[in-house]
Amino acid sequence: MKRPAVFFDRDNTLIACEGYLGDPSKVALVEGAADAVARARALGYATVVVSNQSGVARGMYDEAAVHAVNARMDELLEEQNPAAVIDRHEFCPYHPEGTVAQYRVDSDMRKPKPGMILCAADKLALDLSRSWVIGDAPRDIEAGKAAGCRTILFQAPGLSASPAASESSNAQPDATVTSLREAIDFIESHRPPASAEEIQPRGTREGESIVLPTTPRPAPEAPPASADAPIHPAPVAAPAPPARGLEGGGSSPPRSVAKLEVIAQQILDELRRRHEQPASDFSVTKLLAGIVQVLVLAVLFLGYLNYKNTGTLMVALMFALVLQTMTIALLIMQRQK
Repeated sequence: MKRPAVFFDRDNTLIACEGYLGDPSKVALVEGAADAVARARALGYATVVVSNQSGVARGMYDEAAVHAVNARMDELLEEQNPAAVIDRHEFCPYHPEGTVAQYRVDSDMRKPKPGMILCAADKLALDLSRSWVIGDAPRDIEAGKAAGCRTILFQAPGLSASPAASESSNAQPDATVTSLREAIDFIESHRPPASAEEIQPRGTREGESIVLPTTPRPAPEAPPASADAPIHPAPVAAPAPPARGLEGGGSSPPRSVAKLEVIAQQILDELRRRHEQPASDFSVTKLLAGIVQVLVLAVLFLGYLNYKNTGTLMVALMFALVLQTMTIALLIMQRQK
């Protein structure tokens, strides 16, 4: 089953930005950004960043600088909250009035068009009808609406408004907030009720080991008002049929059961993510591991050329062993990030 997502704009939504940002050393998180990303993931949403980067088309910086800024933002997010992980970055380097010829394009990826959102949805198998877009500019709202998402306009009083934020638009957001915490609160309070398909895996699908406490059920042959039902001082409603799940009837389950339902859904979401192929981002650790591995091969080749000289051969083998150990250590460090 497809996951929903929260699509975050980058500049003046997750990081503070005045103008065009191509220097990773100047990256500074907006207050509450890390907790907002972490909470979105805890609620079962994928987290995606969609950002217009016309600074590339204008010749102010290149695509490598955009990747570097994104990487620095990811580092700061995880430093503040280890659960604040961005599942995918999408950015548009094109602009119809760019000064760099190869980027002077009126691209469908550039907001207010929904291209970046649609691309991420295709790569991560996302359900856009249950997804949200959070951004500081009307074009973020237009892009979200065009993609079929619900939208939140973020207007933090402590941030300088970008030129895009002052543009006019007929698109109306579902909510306007002044903090990212308020945005996630709104998303949490407006989550749609779980469907029968989502409820079924919680203890009813073959092979599922999660068991939740439920209202005692009568024997199959017995009517709903079974004599076996427990006696309470106050009257209780007859137990609902198993297939109706949380949508059955008009009353909500006890609070303890509802909490367990949420926890179970989060566990199932994480289990599903194990089978997804995450987007591969540039990694300095992987690059170093590759370089060291090449050095290992070079040292072994030199040892082969001097195989008649026992001393030189032994030194080469020992050096190659040390380098190979470094390669393994670098790969282990990458896996632990």
